[in-house]
Amino acid sequence: METTTAITKTKGDLSNREFCRRYWNEKGTSELLGARIVKVEYMTKQESDEMMWDEQPVCLLLKKGNREFWMFPSQDDEGNNAGALFYGKDGVMPTLREM
Repeated sequence: METTTAITKTKGDLSNREFCRRYWNEKGTSELLGARIVKVEYMTKQESDEMMWDEQPVCLLLKKGNREFWMFPSQDDEGNNAGALFYGKDGVMPTLREM
């Protein structure tokens, strides 16, 4: 199925490895470049229960223009559980497990 990239408006198929990488790089750039982190907090137990997750990840509240949105790591792209967030050479924001 043909789709279009966010910035260069290139058309292609996500089954093509090169186009897929371009598509997601442009999607990430258009959504995140210029966004500012305005709040950092761990997901609550109630929120993780609503996601049917056993663990709570760190969450970033981002602001871009007049739009605010939360970003948080997942163990996979299907959202099966919380994920750790790695930064720098050896930094990590682990998941928490609140019972």
